[in-house]
Amino acid sequence: SISACHDAWKCRNTTMVAALKRLALGGCAAAASAFTADFSSGMAPFAESSATRYASQAVAVEEGALVLKNANQMYGIAAPVEPPFVADDSLVVQYEVTLTDGLTCGGAYVKLLEAPVDVKKFDNESPYVLMFGPDKCGATDKVHFILRQKNPKSGETYEHHLKDPPRVKGDKKPHLYRAVIKADNTYAVYIDDKEEAAGPLLEGLEPPLEPPKKIDDKDDAKPDDWVDAAKIDDPDASKPFDWDEDAPKKIEDDEAEIPKGWLESEPVLVPDPEATIPDDWDVEEDGAWEAPEVPNPKCESAPGCGPWSPPLIDNPKFKGKWFAPKIDNPAYKGVWKPRKIDNPEYFVPENPAKSLKPIGAVAVEIWTTNAGITYDSFYVGGSLDDAKAAAESYYEKKAAEQAAAEVKKAEKAARKAAKQTGLRGVLKKVEGYAIQALEQGKAQPLAAAGTLLAVLVTLLMLCKKKAPASEDEDEDDDDDGEEDEDDDSDQMRLDEP
Repeated sequence: SISACHDAWKCRNTTMVAALKRLALGGCAAAASAFTADFSSGMAPFAESSATRYASQAVAVEEGALVLKNANQMYGIAAPVEPPFVADDSLVVQYEVTLTDGLTCGGAYVKLLEAPVDVKKFDNESPYVLMFGPDKCGATDKVHFILRQKNPKSGETYEHHLKDPPRVKGDKKPHLYRAVIKADNTYAVYIDDKEEAAGPLLEGLEPPLEPPKKIDDKDDAKPDDWVDAAKIDDPDASKPFDWDEDAPKKIEDDEAEIPKGWLESEPVLVPDPEATIPDDWDVEEDGAWEAPEVPNPKCESAPGCGPWSPPLIDNPKFKGKWFAPKIDNPAYKGVWKPRKIDNPEYFVPENPAKSLKPIGAVAVEIWTTNAGITYDSFYVGGSLDDAKAAAESYYEKKAAEQAAAEVKKAEKAARKAAKQTGLRGVLKKVEGYAIQALEQGKAQPLAAAGTLLAVLVTLLMLCKKKAPASEDEDEDDDDDGEEDEDDDSDQMRLDEP
Protein backbone atom coordinates (compact mmCIF):
# COMPACT_ATOMS: atom_id res chain seq x y z
CA SER A 1 0.00 0.00 0.00
CA ILE A 2 1.00 3.63 -0.48
CA SER A 3 2.54 5.13 2.62
CA ALA A 4 2.05 8.78 3.48
CA CYS A 5 4.57 11.05 1.72
CA HIS A 6 6.61 13.81 3.32
CA ASP A 7 5.85 16.13 0.39
CA ALA A 8 2.56 16.09 -1.55
CA TRP A 9 4.27 16.27 -4.94
CA LYS A 10 6.03 12.96 -4.38
CA CYS A 11 2.65 11.10 -4.70
CA ARG A 12 1.89 12.36 -8.19
CA ASN A 13 3.35 9.40 -10.03
CA THR A 14 1.72 10.25 -13.34
CA THR A 15 4.89 9.77 -15.35
CA MET A 16 7.88 7.48 -15.19
CA VAL A 17 10.12 10.39 -14.24
CA ALA A 18 7.95 11.20 -11.25
CA ALA A 19 7.95 7.57 -10.23
CA LEU A 20 11.74 7.41 -10.35
CA LYS A 21 12.03 10.55 -8.25
CA ARG A 22 9.57 9.09 -5.75
CA LEU A 23 11.48 5.84 -5.46
CA ALA A 24 14.81 7.64 -5.23
CA LEU A 25 13.57 9.69 -2.32
CA GLY A 26 12.01 6.65 -0.68
CA GLY A 27 8.78 8.58 -0.14
CA CYS A 28 6.14 6.12 -1.35
CA ALA A 29 5.71 2.40 -1.80
CA ALA A 30 5.41 0.94 -5.32
CA ALA A 31 1.91 -0.48 -5.14
CA ALA A 32 -1.40 1.27 -4.47
CA SER A 33 -3.96 0.04 -1.96
CA ALA A 34 -7.59 -0.49 -2.88
CA PHE A 35 -10.66 1.27 -1.48
CA THR A 36 -13.67 -0.83 -0.50
CA ALA A 37 -16.84 0.15 1.32
CA ASP A 38 -20.15 -1.41 2.21
CA PHE A 39 -22.71 -0.29 4.75
CA SER A 40 -22.99 -3.31 6.99
CA SER A 41 -21.75 -1.22 9.93
CA GLY A 42 -23.30 2.13 9.10
CA MET A 43 -22.61 5.02 6.76
CA ALA A 44 -18.89 5.52 7.51
CA PRO A 45 -16.59 6.28 5.77
CA PHE A 46 -19.14 8.15 3.64
CA ALA A 47 -20.15 11.62 4.80
CA GLU A 48 -22.62 14.23 3.56
CA SER A 49 -21.24 17.39 2.00
CA SER A 50 -22.14 20.65 3.75
CA ALA A 51 -22.47 22.51 0.42
CA THR A 52 -25.75 24.44 0.28
CA ARG A 53 -26.95 22.72 -2.91
CA TYR A 54 -27.34 19.49 -0.88
CA ALA A 55 -28.95 21.14 2.18
CA SER A 56 -32.20 19.16 2.01
CA GLN A 57 -30.77 15.78 1.03
CA ALA A 58 -32.03 12.80 2.99
CA VAL A 59 -29.61 9.88 3.24
CA ALA A 60 -29.98 6.71 5.29
CA VAL A 61 -28.50 3.26 5.67
CA GLU A 62 -31.18 0.60 5.31
CA GLU A 63 -30.63 -3.16 5.15
CA GLY A 64 -26.90 -2.66 4.77
CA ALA A 65 -27.04 -0.23 1.85
CA LEU A 66 -26.91 3.54 1.27
CA VAL A 67 -30.35 4.88 0.34
CA LEU A 68 -31.11 8.29 -1.21
CA LYS A 69 -34.54 8.84 0.32
CA ASN A 70 -36.05 11.86 -1.45
CA ALA A 71 -37.17 12.46 -5.01
CA ASN A 72 -36.39 15.70 -6.89
CA GLN A 73 -33.22 16.21 -4.90
CA MET A 74 -29.52 16.96 -5.33
CA TYR A 75 -27.25 14.61 -3.41
CA GLY A 76 -23.62 14.97 -2.39
CA ILE A 77 -22.07 12.14 -0.36
CA ALA A 78 -18.43 11.06 -0.47
CA ALA A 79 -15.87 8.83 1.20
CA PRO A 80 -12.16 9.69 1.39
CA VAL A 81 -9.65 7.38 -0.28
CA GLU A 82 -6.74 7.38 2.15
CA PRO A 83 -4.05 7.38 1.01
CA PRO A 84 -5.08 8.60 -2.47
CA PHE A 85 -5.20 5.81 -5.02
CA VAL A 86 -2.71 6.03 -7.89
CA ALA A 87 -3.24 3.70 -10.84
CA ASP A 88 0.22 2.18 -11.27
CA ASP A 89 -1.18 -0.61 -13.44
CA SER A 90 -4.97 -0.81 -13.89
CA LEU A 91 -7.92 1.10 -12.50
CA VAL A 92 -11.07 -0.79 -11.54
CA VAL A 93 -14.10 1.07 -10.20
CA GLN A 94 -17.17 -0.92 -9.22
CA TYR A 95 -20.38 -0.48 -7.28
CA GLU A 96 -23.86 -1.93 -6.94
CA VAL A 97 -26.97 0.17 -7.50
CA THR A 98 -30.68 -0.61 -7.23
CA LEU A 99 -33.28 1.71 -8.75
CA THR A 100 -36.12 0.90 -6.37
CA ASP A 101 -38.37 3.52 -8.03
CA GLY A 102 -36.89 3.24 -11.51
CA LEU A 103 -34.98 6.07 -13.15
CA THR A 104 -37.20 8.65 -14.84
CA CYS A 105 -34.84 11.61 -14.90
CA GLY A 106 -31.53 11.77 -13.13
CA GLY A 107 -28.30 9.97 -12.44
CA ALA A 108 -27.14 6.97 -10.45
CA TYR A 109 -23.45 7.34 -11.18
CA VAL A 110 -20.31 7.94 -9.10
CA LYS A 111 -17.39 10.31 -9.38
CA LEU A 112 -13.79 9.56 -8.48
CA LEU A 113 -12.64 12.94 -7.15
CA GLU A 114 -9.12 14.24 -7.55
CA ALA A 115 -6.86 14.41 -4.51
CA PRO A 116 -6.69 16.44 -2.39
CA VAL A 117 -10.38 16.89 -1.58
CA ASP A 118 -12.43 17.65 1.52
CA VAL A 119 -15.37 15.23 1.40
CA LYS A 120 -17.37 17.42 3.78
CA LYS A 121 -17.16 20.47 1.52
CA PHE A 122 -17.01 19.14 -2.05
CA ASP A 123 -19.66 20.07 -4.64
CA ASN A 124 -20.48 19.64 -8.34
CA GLU A 125 -17.50 21.81 -9.33
CA SER A 126 -14.96 19.60 -7.55
CA PRO A 127 -12.60 18.12 -10.18
CA TYR A 128 -12.88 14.41 -10.83
CA VAL A 129 -10.74 11.77 -12.51
CA LEU A 130 -13.56 9.54 -13.78
CA MET A 131 -17.34 9.81 -13.80
CA PHE A 132 -19.05 6.46 -14.27
CA GLY A 133 -22.56 5.03 -14.10
CA PRO A 134 -26.18 5.33 -15.23
CA ASP A 135 -27.80 8.58 -16.35
CA LYS A 136 -31.25 8.84 -17.88
CA CYS A 137 -33.55 11.74 -18.76
CA GLY A 138 -35.55 12.37 -21.92
CA ALA A 139 -33.48 11.26 -24.90
CA THR A 140 -30.47 10.56 -22.65
CA ASP A 141 -30.17 6.90 -21.69
CA LYS A 142 -26.57 5.84 -21.16
CA VAL A 143 -23.93 4.62 -18.78
CA HIS A 144 -21.44 7.47 -18.44
CA PHE A 145 -17.73 6.85 -18.81
CA ILE A 146 -16.12 10.31 -18.71
CA LEU A 147 -12.39 10.66 -18.31
CA ARG A 148 -10.93 14.05 -17.32
CA GLN A 149 -7.38 14.75 -18.40
CA LYS A 150 -5.26 17.88 -18.74
CA ASN A 151 -3.71 18.87 -22.05
CA PRO A 152 0.00 19.41 -21.24
CA LYS A 153 0.39 21.96 -24.03
CA SER A 154 -2.51 24.26 -23.16
CA GLY A 155 -3.04 23.40 -19.50
CA GLU A 156 -6.77 23.01 -20.19
CA THR A 157 -8.64 20.05 -18.71
CA TYR A 158 -11.07 18.26 -21.03
CA GLU A 159 -13.89 15.78 -20.41
CA HIS A 160 -13.58 12.81 -22.75
CA HIS A 161 -16.89 10.92 -23.14
CA LEU A 162 -17.35 7.34 -24.30
CA LYS A 163 -18.50 7.45 -27.94
CA ASP A 164 -20.88 4.48 -27.75
CA PRO A 165 -21.96 4.07 -24.11
CA PRO A 166 -24.21 1.18 -23.03
CA ARG A 167 -27.83 1.79 -22.07
CA VAL A 168 -29.03 1.92 -18.48
CA LYS A 169 -30.55 -1.15 -16.81
CA GLY A 170 -33.82 0.55 -15.90
CA ASP A 171 -35.49 -2.24 -13.91
CA LYS A 172 -35.72 -2.35 -10.11
CA LYS A 173 -33.26 -5.19 -9.52
CA PRO A 174 -29.70 -4.86 -8.16
CA HIS A 175 -27.08 -4.33 -10.88
CA LEU A 176 -23.30 -4.34 -10.65
CA TYR A 177 -21.53 -1.63 -12.68
CA ARG A 178 -17.79 -1.94 -13.30
CA ALA A 179 -15.35 0.16 -15.33
CA VAL A 180 -11.79 -0.94 -16.06
CA ILE A 181 -8.91 1.10 -17.44
CA LYS A 182 -5.98 -1.17 -18.21
CA ALA A 183 -2.27 -0.44 -18.36
CA ASP A 184 -2.29 -1.18 -22.11
CA ASN A 185 -4.53 1.89 -22.58
CA THR A 186 -7.74 -0.03 -23.18
CA TYR A 187 -11.03 0.27 -21.35
CA ALA A 188 -13.99 -2.00 -20.59
CA VAL A 189 -17.45 -1.44 -19.12
CA TYR A 190 -19.27 -4.33 -17.46
CA ILE A 191 -22.84 -4.62 -16.20
CA ASP A 192 -23.56 -7.69 -14.10
CA ASP A 193 -20.21 -9.18 -15.20
CA LYS A 194 -21.18 -8.90 -18.87
CA GLU A 195 -18.90 -6.78 -21.05
CA GLU A 196 -21.04 -4.04 -22.61
CA ALA A 197 -18.32 -1.82 -24.13
CA ALA A 198 -14.56 -2.13 -24.67
CA GLY A 199 -11.74 -0.84 -26.85
CA PRO A 200 -8.66 1.39 -27.02
CA LEU A 201 -8.83 4.60 -24.99
CA LEU A 202 -7.30 6.55 -27.88
CA GLU A 203 -10.15 5.52 -30.21
CA GLY A 204 -13.19 5.21 -27.96
CA LEU A 205 -13.54 8.72 -26.51
CA GLU A 206 -14.93 12.03 -27.78
CA PRO A 207 -13.17 14.38 -27.97
CA PRO A 208 -10.23 12.02 -28.52
CA LEU A 209 -7.40 11.95 -26.02
CA GLU A 210 -5.03 12.71 -28.89
CA PRO A 211 -5.99 16.12 -30.34
CA PRO A 212 -5.96 16.59 -34.14
CA LYS A 213 -2.60 17.58 -35.66
CA LYS A 214 -4.21 20.24 -37.83
CA ILE A 215 -7.03 22.65 -37.04
CA ASP A 216 -8.90 25.39 -38.92
CA ASP A 217 -7.22 28.78 -38.87
CA LYS A 218 -9.75 30.92 -36.98
CA ASP A 219 -8.15 34.06 -38.46
CA ASP A 220 -8.69 32.93 -42.05
CA ALA A 221 -11.64 34.50 -43.89
CA LYS A 222 -13.40 33.80 -47.17
CA PRO A 223 -12.24 36.16 -49.95
CA ASP A 224 -14.81 38.69 -51.14
CA ASP A 225 -14.61 37.37 -54.71
CA TRP A 226 -15.06 33.72 -53.70
CA VAL A 227 -17.97 32.15 -55.59
CA ASP A 228 -19.56 29.25 -53.71
CA ALA A 229 -22.84 29.05 -55.66
CA ALA A 230 -22.71 25.80 -57.65
CA LYS A 231 -25.78 26.66 -59.77
CA ILE A 232 -27.07 29.91 -61.29
CA ASP A 233 -30.10 31.00 -63.33
CA ASP A 234 -29.64 30.45 -67.05
CA PRO A 235 -29.08 34.01 -68.37
CA ASP A 236 -30.18 32.97 -71.89
CA ALA A 237 -33.53 31.57 -70.78
CA SER A 238 -36.75 33.59 -71.20
CA LYS A 239 -40.34 33.08 -70.22
CA PRO A 240 -42.46 31.45 -72.99
CA PHE A 241 -44.92 33.86 -74.64
CA ASP A 242 -47.92 31.69 -73.66
CA TRP A 243 -46.91 31.45 -69.99
CA ASP A 244 -49.74 33.02 -67.96
CA GLU A 245 -48.56 33.67 -64.40
CA ASP A 246 -51.97 35.11 -63.48
CA ALA A 247 -53.97 32.00 -64.35
CA PRO A 248 -55.72 30.70 -61.19
CA LYS A 249 -54.87 27.27 -59.82
CA LYS A 250 -58.58 26.33 -59.48
CA ILE A 251 -61.54 27.15 -61.74
CA GLU A 252 -65.27 26.39 -61.71
CA ASP A 253 -66.34 23.19 -63.44
CA ASP A 254 -68.19 24.34 -66.56
CA GLU A 255 -69.76 20.92 -67.03
CA ALA A 256 -71.26 20.73 -63.55
CA GLU A 257 -75.04 21.08 -63.20
CA ILE A 258 -77.16 22.10 -60.25
CA PRO A 259 -78.42 18.99 -58.43
CA LYS A 260 -82.04 18.12 -59.04
CA GLY A 261 -84.25 19.36 -56.21
CA TRP A 262 -81.86 22.10 -55.07
CA LEU A 263 -83.93 24.87 -53.39
CA GLU A 264 -82.19 28.07 -54.48
CA SER A 265 -84.95 30.31 -53.16
CA GLU A 266 -84.92 28.77 -49.71
CA PRO A 267 -82.50 30.14 -47.06
CA VAL A 268 -80.34 27.71 -45.16
CA LEU A 269 -81.43 29.22 -41.81
CA VAL A 270 -84.86 30.55 -40.80
CA PRO A 271 -86.22 32.19 -37.62
CA ASP A 272 -87.28 29.65 -35.00
CA PRO A 273 -91.12 29.59 -35.22
CA GLU A 274 -91.38 28.30 -31.62
CA ALA A 275 -89.28 31.05 -30.09
CA THR A 276 -91.05 33.75 -28.06
CA ILE A 277 -89.90 37.11 -26.83
CA PRO A 278 -88.62 36.91 -23.21
CA ASP A 279 -90.84 38.45 -20.55
CA ASP A 280 -88.13 40.81 -19.39
CA TRP A 281 -87.27 42.05 -22.90
CA ASP A 282 -87.31 45.88 -23.02
CA VAL A 283 -87.56 47.15 -26.61
CA GLU A 284 -86.34 50.61 -25.62
CA GLU A 285 -83.25 49.22 -23.86
CA ASP A 286 -82.67 45.95 -25.71
CA GLY A 287 -83.84 46.97 -29.18
CA ALA A 288 -86.10 45.08 -31.54
CA TRP A 289 -86.31 41.40 -30.67
CA GLU A 290 -85.46 38.85 -33.33
CA ALA A 291 -86.10 35.15 -33.04
CA PRO A 292 -82.96 32.95 -33.11
CA GLU A 293 -82.31 31.13 -36.39
CA VAL A 294 -82.56 27.38 -36.83
CA PRO A 295 -81.87 25.09 -39.82
CA ASN A 296 -84.53 25.38 -42.51
CA PRO A 297 -86.68 22.22 -42.23
CA LYS A 298 -87.36 22.35 -46.00
CA CYS A 299 -83.64 21.73 -46.62
CA GLU A 300 -83.60 18.45 -44.72
CA SER A 301 -85.01 16.44 -47.63
CA ALA A 302 -83.37 18.51 -50.38
CA PRO A 303 -79.78 18.17 -51.70
CA GLY A 304 -79.21 21.79 -50.68
CA CYS A 305 -80.59 25.29 -50.23
CA GLY A 306 -79.57 28.82 -51.15
CA PRO A 307 -77.42 30.00 -54.04
CA TRP A 308 -75.64 27.17 -55.90
CA SER A 309 -72.08 27.44 -57.20
CA PRO A 310 -70.26 24.92 -59.42
CA PRO A 311 -67.49 22.95 -57.71
CA LEU A 312 -63.86 23.97 -58.30
CA ILE A 313 -61.49 21.81 -60.35
CA ASP A 314 -57.78 22.05 -61.25
CA ASN A 315 -57.10 24.62 -63.96
CA PRO A 316 -55.42 22.84 -66.88
CA LYS A 317 -53.85 26.16 -67.95
CA PHE A 318 -52.28 26.88 -64.55
CA LYS A 319 -48.49 27.15 -64.62
CA GLY A 320 -47.67 29.43 -61.71
CA LYS A 321 -44.76 31.82 -61.50
CA TRP A 322 -42.05 31.31 -64.10
CA PHE A 323 -38.45 30.77 -63.00
CA ALA A 324 -35.38 30.50 -65.16
CA PRO A 325 -33.82 27.00 -65.18
CA LYS A 326 -30.58 26.44 -63.27
CA ILE A 327 -27.25 25.73 -64.95
CA ASP A 328 -23.73 25.01 -63.68
CA ASN A 329 -21.98 28.16 -62.51
CA PRO A 330 -18.79 28.63 -64.59
CA ALA A 331 -17.32 30.82 -61.81
CA TYR A 332 -17.94 28.26 -59.07
CA LYS A 333 -14.84 27.61 -56.91
CA GLY A 334 -16.30 25.07 -54.52
CA VAL A 335 -17.23 25.18 -50.85
CA TRP A 336 -14.87 27.49 -49.01
CA LYS A 337 -13.02 26.12 -46.02
CA PRO A 338 -10.51 27.88 -43.80
CA ARG A 339 -6.92 26.81 -44.25
CA LYS A 340 -5.44 24.29 -41.86
CA ILE A 341 -2.68 25.16 -39.42
CA ASP A 342 -0.69 23.22 -36.87
CA ASN A 343 -2.65 22.63 -33.68
CA PRO A 344 -0.74 24.30 -30.84
CA GLU A 345 -2.46 21.90 -28.39
CA TYR A 346 -1.44 18.76 -30.26
CA PHE A 347 0.39 16.07 -28.32
CA VAL A 348 0.65 12.29 -28.35
CA PRO A 349 -0.62 10.73 -25.09
CA GLU A 350 2.05 8.20 -24.24
CA ASN A 351 0.34 6.49 -21.31
CA PRO A 352 -3.15 7.88 -20.65
CA ALA A 353 -3.99 5.00 -18.33
CA LYS A 354 -0.99 5.87 -16.16
CA SER A 355 -1.55 9.61 -16.41
CA LEU A 356 -4.63 9.57 -14.22
CA LYS A 357 -4.46 11.93 -11.28
CA PRO A 358 -4.51 10.47 -7.76
CA ILE A 359 -8.03 9.61 -6.59
CA GLY A 360 -8.86 11.25 -3.27
CA ALA A 361 -12.52 10.32 -2.80
CA VAL A 362 -15.45 8.29 -4.12
CA ALA A 363 -18.51 10.52 -4.46
CA VAL A 364 -22.20 10.15 -5.19
CA GLU A 365 -22.95 13.58 -6.67
CA ILE A 366 -26.24 13.45 -8.57
CA TRP A 367 -29.63 14.99 -9.23
CA THR A 368 -32.64 12.65 -9.43
CA THR A 369 -36.42 12.79 -9.70
CA ASN A 370 -36.70 9.30 -8.21
CA ALA A 371 -36.55 8.35 -4.54
CA GLY A 372 -34.92 5.24 -3.14
CA ILE A 373 -31.79 4.92 -5.26
CA THR A 374 -29.66 2.43 -3.33
CA TYR A 375 -25.85 2.09 -3.46
CA ASP A 376 -23.64 -0.69 -2.10
CA SER A 377 -20.37 -2.64 -2.56
CA PHE A 378 -17.97 0.12 -3.62
CA TYR A 379 -14.54 -0.80 -4.91
CA VAL A 380 -11.71 1.33 -6.33
CA GLY A 381 -8.43 -0.45 -6.97
CA GLY A 382 -6.41 -2.33 -9.52
CA SER A 383 -7.58 -5.94 -9.21
CA LEU A 384 -10.54 -7.48 -11.00
CA ASP A 385 -10.51 -10.44 -8.61
CA ASP A 386 -10.57 -8.16 -5.58
CA ALA A 387 -13.43 -6.19 -7.12
CA LYS A 388 -15.50 -9.33 -7.49
CA ALA A 389 -14.70 -10.33 -3.93
CA ALA A 390 -15.90 -6.91 -2.75
CA ALA A 391 -19.27 -7.55 -4.41
CA GLU A 392 -20.08 -10.63 -2.33
CA SER A 393 -23.44 -9.24 -1.19
CA TYR A 394 -24.44 -8.62 -4.82
CA TYR A 395 -23.67 -12.20 -5.81
CA GLU A 396 -25.62 -13.45 -2.79
CA LYS A 397 -28.65 -11.44 -3.92
CA LYS A 398 -28.37 -12.85 -7.42
CA ALA A 399 -28.07 -16.39 -6.06
CA ALA A 400 -31.17 -15.81 -3.94
CA GLU A 401 -33.02 -14.52 -7.02
CA GLN A 402 -32.01 -17.64 -8.94
CA ALA A 403 -33.04 -19.92 -6.08
CA ALA A 404 -36.44 -18.20 -5.83
CA ALA A 405 -36.90 -18.59 -9.58
CA GLU A 406 -36.05 -22.28 -9.32
CA VAL A 407 -38.60 -22.73 -6.51
CA LYS A 408 -41.29 -21.04 -8.57
CA LYS A 409 -40.38 -23.11 -11.59
CA ALA A 410 -40.48 -26.33 -9.59
CA GLU A 411 -43.84 -25.49 -8.02
CA LYS A 412 -45.33 -24.71 -11.42
CA ALA A 413 -43.91 -27.90 -12.92
CA ALA A 414 -45.24 -29.95 -10.01
CA ARG A 415 -48.75 -28.56 -10.41
CA LYS A 416 -48.64 -29.18 -14.13
CA ALA A 417 -47.33 -32.72 -13.71
CA ALA A 418 -49.89 -33.57 -11.03
CA LYS A 419 -52.72 -32.31 -13.19
CA GLN A 420 -51.58 -34.07 -16.36
CA THR A 421 -49.88 -37.30 -15.28
CA GLY A 422 -50.78 -37.80 -11.65
CA LEU A 423 -48.43 -39.16 -9.00
CA ARG A 424 -46.09 -40.81 -11.48
CA GLY A 425 -45.43 -37.52 -13.28
CA VAL A 426 -44.75 -35.72 -10.02
CA LEU A 427 -42.23 -38.29 -8.88
CA LYS A 428 -40.36 -38.10 -12.19
CA LYS A 429 -40.25 -34.31 -11.91
CA VAL A 430 -38.92 -34.55 -8.35
CA GLU A 431 -36.26 -37.00 -9.50
CA GLY A 432 -35.08 -34.59 -12.22
CA TYR A 433 -34.77 -31.65 -9.87
CA ALA A 434 -32.97 -33.74 -7.27
CA ILE A 435 -30.30 -34.66 -9.85
CA GLN A 436 -30.05 -31.01 -10.88
CA ALA A 437 -29.54 -29.97 -7.25
CA LEU A 438 -26.67 -32.43 -6.82
CA GLU A 439 -24.90 -31.02 -9.89
CA GLN A 440 -25.42 -27.41 -8.81
CA GLY A 441 -24.15 -28.08 -5.33
CA LYS A 442 -20.60 -28.44 -6.64
CA ALA A 443 -20.35 -24.88 -8.00
CA GLN A 444 -23.28 -22.87 -6.60
CA PRO A 445 -24.28 -23.94 -3.09
CA LEU A 446 -26.91 -21.21 -2.68
CA ALA A 447 -28.64 -22.03 -5.94
CA ALA A 448 -28.53 -25.73 -5.10
CA ALA A 449 -30.15 -25.03 -1.75
CA GLY A 450 -32.97 -23.30 -3.55
CA THR A 451 -33.50 -26.27 -5.85
CA LEU A 452 -33.54 -28.71 -2.91
CA LEU A 453 -36.10 -26.48 -1.24
CA ALA A 454 -38.20 -26.77 -4.37
CA VAL A 455 -37.99 -30.57 -4.17
CA LEU A 456 -39.12 -30.45 -0.54
CA VAL A 457 -42.09 -28.25 -1.47
CA THR A 458 -43.02 -30.74 -4.19
CA LEU A 459 -42.94 -33.68 -1.77
CA LEU A 460 -45.11 -31.77 0.71
CA MET A 461 -47.64 -31.17 -2.04
CA LEU A 462 -47.91 -34.93 -2.51
CA CYS A 463 -48.99 -35.29 1.07
CA LYS A 464 -51.87 -32.86 0.73
CA LYS A 465 -55.30 -33.62 -0.53
CA LYS A 466 -55.79 -32.30 -4.07
CA ALA A 467 -57.86 -29.10 -4.01
CA PRO A 468 -60.97 -28.65 -6.21
CA ALA A 469 -59.99 -27.75 -9.79
CA SER A 470 -61.41 -24.25 -9.91
CA GLU A 471 -59.35 -21.13 -9.35
CA ASP A 472 -56.03 -23.02 -9.01
CA GLU A 473 -56.48 -24.82 -12.30
CA ASP A 474 -57.38 -21.57 -14.04
CA GLU A 475 -54.23 -20.00 -12.66
CA ASP A 476 -52.18 -23.01 -13.76
CA ASP A 477 -53.60 -22.70 -17.26
CA ASP A 478 -52.42 -19.09 -17.38
CA ASP A 479 -48.97 -20.06 -16.15
CA ASP A 480 -48.73 -22.90 -18.66
CA GLY A 481 -48.72 -20.38 -21.48
CA GLU A 482 -45.56 -18.83 -20.06
CA GLU A 483 -43.56 -22.06 -19.87
CA ASP A 484 -40.27 -21.92 -21.78
CA GLU A 485 -38.82 -24.55 -24.12
CA ASP A 486 -37.11 -26.33 -21.24
CA ASP A 487 -40.48 -26.88 -19.55
CA ASP A 488 -41.94 -28.23 -22.81
CA SER A 489 -39.08 -30.68 -23.26
CA ASP A 490 -39.40 -31.74 -19.61
CA GLN A 491 -43.10 -32.45 -20.14
CA MET A 492 -42.33 -34.56 -23.20
CA ARG A 493 -40.05 -36.69 -21.05
CA LEU A 494 -42.78 -36.95 -18.40
CA ASP A 495 -45.28 -38.26 -20.95
CA GLU A 496 -42.95 -41.02 -22.13
CA PRO A 497 -43.85 -44.54 -20.84
